[in-house]
Amino acid sequence: MHRLVALGALITHLVFVGFTVLGGFLACLVPWLVVPHVGAALWGGRMAATRAACPLSRMEDWGRTGSGRPAMDARGFVAHYFEGRFYPARWARRVEFLVGGVVIGSWLTFATR
Repeated sequence: MHRLVALGALITHLVFVGFTVLGGFLACLVPWLVVPHVGAALWGGRMAATRAACPLSRMEDWGRTGSGRPAMDARGFVAHYFEGRFYPARWARRVEFLVGGVVIGSWLTFATR
């Protein structure tokens, strides 16, 4: 059961992060997606700005520790799965600003289509 919870949280997190970053471009094809994308972008921006603990990270950690696996990095999902794998950890803030630029660019693309 714990492994399923951890896996479900991981998959949900990956989909959410992907939608947060690229959902504005998807809204160009499916316009009603702009509303949930704004919500996702605001949540993602809040998490990046405040470094608050994410409920999905807590859920995944519960599943991981309950199945005998180590908890995620204390800094959260993105730090655990992306930093050091796709970019150096010291670039974290730069990447956050780049992602913010992608989100704003997607909204500009949506607004001018």
